[in-house]
Amino acid sequence: MAPRLRLPPRRSVALRARALVPGEAGFSLVEELVAVGIVVVGLALVLSAVSTASFGVRETDEHVFAENLARSQVERVQDAPYSANPTSVPYPTVTPPAGYAVSLNVEYWTAPNGPFTTTVRNDGLQQITVTVTHAGQYVLSLAHYKVNR
Repeated sequence: MAPRLRLPPRRSVALRARALVPGEAGFSLVEELVAVGIVVVGLALVLSAVSTASFGVRETDEHVFAENLARSQVERVQDAPYSANPTSVPYPTVTPPAGYAVSLNVEYWTAPNGPFTTTVRNDGLQQITVTVTHAGQYVLSLAHYKVNR
């Protein structure tokens, strides 16, 4: 009769892994807690960066929207005929969406050498300043000139 082949007894995965690295006792509780702490700090930094980036994107979107709104208002004023007295015959305005406000300020050139003044004059040159606010907070001002031709 042939001798039987004897197989070594089955060991658990942990015992086999320990057998691969003799003399290694494993990680202590303090080492595990330090590793978890490092991971938590890393995740907190990543979440903080994402929050800051989303705030920046929101601010940029608001500024771009306000700039487009101001440019639309300037185009409306440029398309309108020259008004010698915009307080009595105002320039047309755009209708801003909810939360936004658009205001016009007209200053008049004092001929022949300036400067601009808020006193109504008809020297043929006006500086139109469009100011956009969002939720009562200043966002953008855009100045342009209107000439009586």
